[in-house]
Amino acid sequence: MNLTALLRQAPGSDDEVVDEGLLEPAAELLAADGLRLARPLAWSLTVRRTGGDEDDFLVEGEVEGEVVMECRRCLVDVPVPVHADLLYPMSYRPSDDAELELAEAAGDDDVLVFGQPVVDFAPLLLQVLAIDVPLTALCREDCKGLSLDGVNLNEHPEHAAASEARSEKASPFAALKDLDLQD
Repeated sequence: MNLTALLRQAPGSDDEVVDEGLLEPAAELLAADGLRLARPLAWSLTVRRTGGDEDDFLVEGEVEGEVVMECRRCLVDVPVPVHADLLYPMSYRPSDDAELELAEAAGDDDVLVFGQPVVDFAPLLLQVLAIDVPLTALCREDCKGLSLDGVNLNEHPEHAAASEARSEKASPFAALKDLDLQD
């Protein structure tokens, strides 16, 4: 996102930079956050001056897409829709470093620091999305899961009866069922 026009404006101006698009993150970024995507992420961002210091800005926006997760019962891939909003203060500190960094400001607030007029928000957008990804997913509410042999019971329900019969016979606690612990 190119913020050159915003950086040239005088403090106190009401201008903002708005941009949106599709993001297909690099494999390294996806791996770092442990994500798999069904398709590119849709995003929109607005960067505006805060009205205070000439180098202070505010970025707000949203990112959404479908993350591919394994069903917690049967392990098939499930596309899970995810939507995340973001709102961060930003500060411009000219430098040769083009990366967007998260730094602690006075107090408990985090501030995004950028050193070049062209800012790559891709890592931030991906991290914000990763925070809102659910911990688990189900392929469907009545998912039957896997048998003891690893067979998907949604596709082969006949394995459920055989699996239950084996589990009753093979219980390691079956030998303790007649144990009397009373004195």
